[in-house]
Amino acid sequence: MTLPVTLPASWYTSDELLGIAKKKIFNKGWHFISPITKFTRDQEDGQRFCQLDLLENPFFIENSIEDVYQVNSVEAYYGKHKCLFTGHETDSQVEHVLSTLARASTHVTKSGLLFVCHESSPPDFNAFFGNQLDQFIEGKDFRSIAHRRKLSYECDYGFLTFIDGYQECLHCAYTHPGLAKAYCMDFYKVETYTNFCRHLADSNEKAGEDDTEAPDPGLFIYFFPTCALNFYAGGMGVFRCCPLTGSKCRMEFDYFFDGSDEDFEKYYEFARQVAIEDIELCEACQKNLESGIYQVGTLNPDKEKGVVYYQKLIREKIMV
Repeated sequence: MTLPVTLPASWYTSDELLGIAKKKIFNKGWHFISPITKFTRDQEDGQRFCQLDLLENPFFIENSIEDVYQVNSVEAYYGKHKCLFTGHETDSQVEHVLSTLARASTHVTKSGLLFVCHESSPPDFNAFFGNQLDQFIEGKDFRSIAHRRKLSYECDYGFLTFIDGYQECLHCAYTHPGLAKAYCMDFYKVETYTNFCRHLADSNEKAGEDDTEAPDPGLFIYFFPTCALNFYAGGMGVFRCCPLTGSKCRMEFDYFFDGSDEDFEKYYEFARQVAIEDIELCEACQKNLESGIYQVGTLNPDKEKGVVYYQKLIREKIMV
């Protein structure tokens, strides 16, 4: 049996490779952004617009949704809103400027998730995900979970290092003690689909005394190339890895929660601890890659199934 071979180590630090990835990966296909509850009119920070930029292709969305259950589409406008508006414009002036701007293609699922595509003729949404995504998201109501907090900061690792780190959990048992306590890492697995992966682990929580209802295992989906949703314990964490250079990224997090402020803070503390642990791992890995010692290796087709699949996608798209 021939084991799968990793991507060249040089790809993980290359600004030139990142430029190719922008054209062949980030400017193509559907990218997961967030539940639409992120764009409601009553944002706590009072911002009228939400700026987004996965990789040097900035676009923004107006925070204008009043009833999330009445919204089936969201407009995304190319540009940087701070360059277009001073904050003193009237509604009619804003509407006029927006009417002149180019728009990104968007798709809102029935469950309330927003996706964006930068292609002038975007691929069919369901076909892009192999007609496999609905089975996991359409039974959920993401419109009911309020946006509670956002967070953004830069990290010293490249997007390929980030991808690899989030596609396996061999490291979880000893580097994520809180996560390992909540979920059984011995049976952690990754299922690969078309342009996304689903992560699964049994909860360590016990069912009720009558054993009639097992704990909800949650929903963990990682969308190619660098966006994900983690839906569990009454809350949802969404993160986007936005490349800046071959060795640096901006991480953007949005946290949603259905419950009291006290319960949200507990959920947030748990989610942030796992994220911080992952940052430390990815940055340490990037340092090793920068040293030039590692060149290429092999992957375990079972334990690193997600890494194998995503590296295959990267190789195929870059080499086209």
